[in-house]
Amino acid sequence: YSQFSNPKDRLYKEDAAEYMQKKKVALDESFKRLTRAPEFIKTKQSENLKSMLTLQLEMMRQNMEYITTKGAPGYRNNDESTPAFQTANAFFQDISDLNVYGKSKKWPE
Repeated sequence: YSQFSNPKDRLYKEDAAEYMQKKKVALDESFKRLTRAPEFIKTKQSENLKSMLTLQLEMMRQNMEYITTKGAPGYRNNDESTPAFQTANAFFQDISDLNVYGKSKKWPE
């Protein structure tokens, strides 16, 4: 094993279908959990909202970035000017704003 192996014959292929599928399945699970957010907002359950967002968000971000950039850090294209990366960042900014509203218990009308 060499950490500097030739990209053509190395064992780890960052864009292999098995890794992408695993990340997509985990991302689908995160999106399913996010569907509970409107209920938490409607009933003003800020602690449940915060818990859901903090538990899911980091893994969701990692999975989304892996899929968007087609690889793990160090193997991927980290160009944040691509439309896919900008869309992902805008989504996470909206989720972060939602978390701030929940923590302050001030919901926009």
